[in-house]
Amino acid sequence: MDWKKTETIFIIAFLILDIFLLVLFIDSRMSSAPTPLVSQTLEEKLKSENITYGKIPSNPEKGSYLSTEPIAFTQKDINGLKGQKISVMNADQRIYSVLTKPVKIDPEKYGADLLPFLKRDVFEGDRYTYWSYNADRREMTFNQKIDGRPVLFNTNGQIVFNLNKDNEVISYQQTMLGDTQLFDEKDDVISGTDALEVLHQHGDLKQNSKIVNTTLGYYNLVSLPSSDVYLPVWAFEVKHDKQTTFLLVNGLEGSVINTSDEQTNTQRQSAVSLHNEELSS
Repeated sequence: MDWKKTETIFIIAFLILDIFLLVLFIDSRMSSAPTPLVSQTLEEKLKSENITYGKIPSNPEKGSYLSTEPIAFTQKDINGLKGQKISVMNADQRIYSVLTKPVKIDPEKYGADLLPFLKRDVFEGDRYTYWSYNADRREMTFNQKIDGRPVLFNTNGQIVFNLNKDNEVISYQQTMLGDTQLFDEKDDVISGTDALEVLHQHGDLKQNSKIVNTTLGYYNLVSLPSSDVYLPVWAFEVKHDKQTTFLLVNGLEGSVINTSDEQTNTQRQSAVSLHNEELSS
């Protein structure tokens, strides 16, 4: 018998056995190890809670805290406004106008057929943008723009058109904010998606909700004796159980804003219907 050949065969066999046992050991360790948690994306979390939404603006934005205050209208401001009987009230800070000839519009066109009248017959009318239509009160609201963005939930920068039962504008009230002053250099505003995630983490989005609209605008944070302070905010119009609410996120600090003041709550109720889809594009 060739003992050397036999010895070699045994050595090779033991090596194969060792390798086999090592593979079994590694497999058993891997199978018993805990499975790592997979982090869900925001999209997956919202889907699991049946929270639906449309297009969320994603373009980079800049903004800043700023101050402004209502202006007092002068006789010169209203002299050129034809085809209407105008009164100025509230320390000259509110125009009340009754049209000589009503203007026929279609409320479902999001104020598009009112734009010619705004530009032609309303003081600085091109500085306002469509916000909402309240069918129960027959009121169509346009909000003033600051830095290209609408002023939100503030009666000091609005035009409210009153319609009759034939969908004709018969009168309007106008207020206006004056020049703005920045508190600091413009800074980055968080994205609409990041603001949505802030709301979700804060627990403000209920299951089975629908985010109807997302708007980046300016919100009156605090009123001072000399002026009012505004900041850029993301406003989410959310429908849940046939009720509509607006949820706000500070665009600079990424925190939820508690809109509990009476003025905001009143306007949240009056802005329930028909929003301009262009605001979310």
